[in-house]
Amino acid sequence: MSTTQDQIKKVSEKLSKIPLSKKIGWDTEGILEYVNLLDEVDTTGVEPTISVVSQWTPFREDVEVEKEVLPKDLLACSNQKVFANQIIIPNIMN
Repeated sequence: MSTTQDQIKKVSEKLSKIPLSKKIGWDTEGILEYVNLLDEVDTTGVEPTISVVSQWTPFREDVEVEKEVLPKDLLACSNQKVFANQIIIPNIMN
C-alpha cells in the first residue's frame, strides 16, 4: 500500500496538527508498510496477549494497620520546624 503526500497531510492535520515535513511523511510510510507486513503473519492458534513479557506482578495482601499513628509522630519525621502541629516551610513568595 502506498500513500500519497495529500493523504499524509490530511491525516497529519486531523490527528495532531503537526506541520507536515518530509520526515513525517517518511515515518508514516514506514509505519504503514510495517502494519501491512504484520497483516501477512499467520497467527492461527496463537492466543492474544496484553503484553509480550511473561512476568507476573505480585500483589501483597491488604493488612489492617494495628497501630494508631499520632500527628506528633508524623510531624517528627520532618526536618522542618514545627509550630502548632504544622510544618513551617520557607517563604516562597518574595
